[in-house]
Parts: sequence; C-alpha cells; structure tokens
Amino acid sequence: MDTEAKILSFGGGKLVLEADKRLLHEVVEHQVKTVRLVVPDGRSISPRQRNKIFALSGDIADFVAGIRHSDKRRQHEFLCALQMNYLLDISTDSVRRKLTYHYCQLCGIDLFSLSDGAHNAADMSTARDFIDWMIELCIEYGIPCMDTLLNLCEDTQRYLYACVMHRTCAVCGKHADIHEWDRVGMGRDREDIHHEGQRVQPLCRECHNEVHAMGQEPFDKLHHITWIQLTEEMCRKLGWKA
Repeated sequence: MDTEAKILSFGGGKLVLEADKRLLHEVVEHQVKTVRLVVPDGRSISPRQRNKIFALSGDIADFVAGIRHSDKRRQHEFLCALQMNYLLDISTDSVRRKLTYHYCQLCGIDLFSLSDGAHNAADMSTARDFIDWMIELCIEYGIPCMDTLLNLCEDTQRYLYACVMHRTCAVCGKHADIHEWDRVGMGRDREDIHHEGQRVQPLCRECHNEVHAMGQEPFDKLHHITWIQLTEEMCRKLGWKA
C-alpha cells in the first residue's frame, strides 16, 4: 500500500514516523520488517525542465515516425525496447506518455504529471532524472535531436559517461574517439598505459582537431564542456587496461 507519514524526529541512524492507522494495521498484520520510503523533493518541476521534456519527446516522436533520417535497425531496436511497436498514435504527447510510463515502471515509482497543479506533479529531482534518462536513450539509439544533448542534459557527468560508453561526440553527436584530456604523450602505446583515473572527453575527429587548434581550455569554455574520469568499470567496457 502507498501512504504518507509525518517525520517526527531523526538522528543516530534512526527515523521516527507518525503513520496513519491503516499503515500500522498492515505492519502488524503482515509482520512487515522493511518498507520503501520515497522522499519528495519539495520543489516543483521547472518550466525549463518541462520544455526540455517536450523537446526530447518531439525528437523521439519524429524518430519513431521515421520523419528524420535514422538507422532503421536501431529504430526497430528502440521500438522493441520501449514497447512502441504497436503504438498507433505517434504524436509528441502520446510518445511522452509512453516514455513516462516506461520510466516509472523501470524506476518503480508512481506515474507523475508535468502539470503544476496536479496532485502527482513531478518534482525537480524526478524531472532531472527523467530528462537524463531520455537523453541516454537518444545517445544509445542514435536519435537525431534539434538541440544538442549537451545543452539539454541535467547531469553533465552522467551525459559524458553515456557518450563515452556509446562512442558519441559530447559536442555534436557524431561518432567519437576518446580524447585524452590528460595527454597520453608521443611514442607511448595506449595498450601499455593504465587508464583508470585518466580524464577524457568523447569527441569526433572535427572536435578533436579543434582542441589541437585552439587549446583545451578555450575549447572547454567555448562548448561549456568538462571531462570525465575513467573508472575501472569504464576501462573494462572500453577494452582498455585499467
């Protein structure tokens, strides 16, 4: 059952709640030992976040409809993964509702609304995670977008991680190589280098050349981009020595 409770006190690793009688009855009757808590953000979704969600939903709807050039194989994989194979209405609103439902199922949370006055209106944290999840879908399936995903992302590190894992340029979205923000150095064999902890950027060849032409710091400032540090897990997935 879903219910609300008032926090009376907390400290020392303990949280004291005042719950209604229905919850107490359920706990006693079923001898419940653990519960799942969802702590609301307290801040409503912002207009900027709402605009991002609608923009991404429109891009994904166009991808589903085949309006923009896309890889048919990846389009089919996306439709199967998101269970949109038999979606009759491929308007932006319909696709957004389907994405919202799939995301909530994936996260194990209740459906939320983007409307301010709704009783189940999304908070800023939920909207933030939903946006970044949609962006990860766009990166994974090569979905063309009107705006750059770097401008739309909420969590830059999460965005860079997805770009590195899918070899996608973080600036323009083209196929990327992994640009070493910390230079490997001339004459050094990448296969002999331990990469864990190294700072990198996923950049296409054009952006890589731009870095060399203008320098790393001016490039980062121009594109409002930073670096991501390679973890052991990332190195393993990339096939690099950790």
